[in-house]
Amino acid sequence: REWQRGRPDEPPLRPILIFTPPQPVETIAEIPEGAPYRFRWRRVLHEIAHVEGPERISSEWWKSEKAAKTRDYYRVEDRQGHRYWLYREGLYEREPGDVRWFIQGVFP
Repeated sequence: REWQRGRPDEPPLRPILIFTPPQPVETIAEIPEGAPYRFRWRRVLHEIAHVEGPERISSEWWKSEKAAKTRDYYRVEDRQGHRYWLYREGLYEREPGDVRWFIQGVFP
């Protein structure tokens, strides 16, 4: 399924259900800073069939000395057709600390 802008059946850019706080997930990607091809959330393994992204959100480095980590957001769809909004927090070898993955929301 293609997620192209302007199509009537296209999912929204942001999910209706947002998790606050985001929930951690375990992911597997082919390359460290690439899109995941599977993730585990709430003990269920999801095989990703389609991915769109990343959409990078960086902190406002000019406003604080301790900047928040970079987030790369992905819209993903699993093989069952469920859609999720995942993000990776941090950049390997470019930002200090651990790189972690979260689910931010679920699309209808």
